[in-house]
Amino acid sequence: MTGVAKWNWDGDRILQDCIVTSSRPVVGYGYGGRHGALGRDYPIDAREFLVTERNAVMRRTLQTDVQKFMQRTKGMSAKLFGSRGPGAFDHRADVITAFVAKTILYTTTDGNDPWQFPDETLAVARGDCEDRALLLASLLLASGISSFNVRVAFGKVRMTARAGRRTRTIDRDHVWVMYKTEAGRWSVIEPMLTRKVDAALRSKSWTAAAPRPSSVEYMPRYLFNDVHLWNVTQPGEVDRESTARFIASWSKMHPSFAGDVHKTILNRALTPDICPGWVLDSLNRHFSGAVFGIGPLVDDVDRDVSGYDPRDHFDNGYISQGWTRVADRLASFKTDSVPNLFEFFRAAHGIADFYAHSSYAHFVDFDTSGVSPLCDPDDLSAGLANQPEYTAAHGLDLATGGYTENEHLWTAGPVAGAQAWRGSLISGRYGQEQDTWGGFLGSPIESATWIPDELTTAPGFKTRGALPHHNEIAVDEATRSSSHRLYQGAEYGDQFALRTDLAARHVRQAFSDNWTPPAVDP
Repeated sequence: MTGVAKWNWDGDRILQDCIVTSSRPVVGYGYGGRHGALGRDYPIDAREFLVTERNAVMRRTLQTDVQKFMQRTKGMSAKLFGSRGPGAFDHRADVITAFVAKTILYTTTDGNDPWQFPDETLAVARGDCEDRALLLASLLLASGISSFNVRVAFGKVRMTARAGRRTRTIDRDHVWVMYKTEAGRWSVIEPMLTRKVDAALRSKSWTAAAPRPSSVEYMPRYLFNDVHLWNVTQPGEVDRESTARFIASWSKMHPSFAGDVHKTILNRALTPDICPGWVLDSLNRHFSGAVFGIGPLVDDVDRDVSGYDPRDHFDNGYISQGWTRVADRLASFKTDSVPNLFEFFRAAHGIADFYAHSSYAHFVDFDTSGVSPLCDPDDLSAGLANQPEYTAAHGLDLATGGYTENEHLWTAGPVAGAQAWRGSLISGRYGQEQDTWGGFLGSPIESATWIPDELTTAPGFKTRGALPHHNEIAVDEATRSSSHRLYQGAEYGDQFALRTDLAARHVRQAFSDNWTPPAVDP
């Protein structure tokens, strides 16, 4: 998912008038009836679609149905859920998300689609994205999470799919939930997350025929909770939004967003035998939306350019340093009294980036069954068939292979560059000064990225200018881009499959070795 960090999820401006049309007639006075105005949509406060801890139905659901759900779900803790200690609120969000995914059938409504109140969605145990979003937010609020850490977002989801050299962008109306974690990060709770799908939806031909998105961006126009309604302005645009526009768009909005949002390395690695489903659902919120290829598109890691650090991504040849970060995050995930899923999410992202970005898979060995060994961070050369040599004989030829250099840093030429990195695993350069691939217009994200001063001023940093660019050697998309130079044709596909397999197996091992469920309740 792209762009989460650029939006103000607190809202840009409060809109004072929250009255919208109900999208339904008064109960008992159907459309076309004999009762005049009562047979049409009626005015309603949008905030009434959310209910809080004052609602007895939500309280009873939390005290009975959700409690029973936790008792029969591996790894969930009713004690933690009911506490106010560290991790309790995030655990509530994880449990409630899993509860709705498991118990509320996902379906759509043709024609007029009145938005259900949360009580109604519980009663019928089915609903589409807006019905499920309203229920999710209401249960979060009723569980004691502050209303200023919960938003129902009303806007569009932009899906970008690549097919060869062609790019297709699709915008779909959508309603979703934003939750601010205990670490202060806004995260998406996707109401489409479900384990119960209407059989009619499974037969929809467009879900299978649509190209898998390479990126997904959640683009809010309005946010509301039980207290306020806000508008949100896209970065760089003039604030022209108004209550009138919100009222007009409310009744015309028919959310239809659907996509393949869970087929990632994470989901391939964390099978039910080692990872409870609710934990995977929570991790999917961090990796978010649609993730494509070996390098998950992560909002807090990939898109927070102000906090870019190449060690998080194994860029610029920071291989051993990257593994140190992964180890630190796994240690935190393992030893925290409450499992810190955000730490594992960052560690898993780093593991995937290592195999996608580094030259390990280029030199890796295979056993007699054709299975390649995972990287040993304590002995980076242990799994290699050949020690890294960046010459024509080994297929990754820095000396004469036509790769670019950052001449602002490295002036000794490609032959000297190949010699400087001899015997070491490498990865592509990224974010180096005066070196943006394709310039500002070609890559605005890289051009806005800077490497921390502690790295750029360290001895030997200029040697990293001799590395090929990230785009030239990384294998982090299923489809080879025009800027990739290392592999051609079927060889690229083989490398993608190899690196995906390595990453999935390593993430699985990391979770298995470090996962400790919350303490079982007495």
